[in-house]
Amino acid sequence: MTGAYSFVCGYSSTDALCARLNQIAWQWRVGDSHWYGDYVASVPFPEVRIRIVDFPARSGDGWRYESDIRIGKECKTPMAEIDAAYRNVLAQLPAQEIREIEWFD
Repeated sequence: MTGAYSFVCGYSSTDALCARLNQIAWQWRVGDSHWYGDYVASVPFPEVRIRIVDFPARSGDGWRYESDIRIGKECKTPMAEIDAAYRNVLAQLPAQEIREIEWFD
């Protein structure tokens, strides 16, 4: 099972975004993908990976990012709980214009 979101925030660099996320919750790390370039990722629950890809586009006073949630077959955490926890992190970022989007992995 997967989900995906876009959001706007004031962080224009992967490192700055990662540092702020680490102040809020979980353990985030910067990675690199051949397809998506730099990204920030966390494993907030067993068998759950959240990734925010770094191809932000300027949007008003901020930067639009896209993120996806991948849930493994052995995940015991309900999607509603994962979604609520992630949205709470985004609210504290703070992020605006949070929207569900087509999953992109």
